[in-house]
Amino acid sequence: MNVIEKKSIAQEISLYLFAKYEPQDILKKMNQYNVNVPKGTDIKRQHITKILFEQEAHILKNIQNQENIRPTVVLTASGANPEPASHKSTKPKKIFISHSKKDMTYVQEIINVLGTIGVESDRIFCSSYEGYGNPLGTNYLEALKKELQGDVLVLFMLSHNFFESKIGLCEMGAVWILAQDQIPLYIPPFTAEDVKGVFPAAQGMYINNRTQLLLLKERMEKEFNIQKGISGVRWYQQIERSLKVIDNEIKQTLS
Repeated sequence: MNVIEKKSIAQEISLYLFAKYEPQDILKKMNQYNVNVPKGTDIKRQHITKILFEQEAHILKNIQNQENIRPTVVLTASGANPEPASHKSTKPKKIFISHSKKDMTYVQEIINVLGTIGVESDRIFCSSYEGYGNPLGTNYLEALKKELQGDVLVLFMLSHNFFESKIGLCEMGAVWILAQDQIPLYIPPFTAEDVKGVFPAAQGMYINNRTQLLLLKERMEKEFNIQKGISGVRWYQQIERSLKVIDNEIKQTLS
């Protein structure tokens, strides 16, 4: 195992642990696999990754096998051509959530997750969600054009409902014309295969995937320069609540 492979496995293991367990349980797991975590260590992913990287290769392989850890898709954005630094917008980065009105339950949970991460509500634009969309009497298309100016990250809430929505398709077209960064969020039973050739599969995530939600958190912390991240316990609690709501909604859709 070379250094690059070892670093990759250490990152995969830490990502898995933080997606699945609370901080105190992560410590128990590390002890279970004879990985020493110095007393007083702040249980954050970057610290645990570093400790794992310092372990022997056979220990990492053992953890990987015992926990049945598989490689995770890296969450990246697509669709944007970066501007030269001198022309980069000075407007604060915003998030635009494009969705179908029929998927409001999922939208609400994504907004809850973003708020828990530390993204301020005035950085989120969501056309049909109260407090995050257009004021009464606003011309929607003009408001959309305004919101998509500058430095914007677009979250597409993709479902069968979305592609039956004229508004959703209008928003998608506007985003592509303005070449904004975008991340597709797939709502089961809708899958990446349903938009194959439209969005690269490696650049999206499933809304009910715990590990990919953690990657979304880390992406948002970097995008919005959130210095003081939330505690592991608070994140775990929020994800448990949101996944319970999301999974129940998916079950109802499939029934």
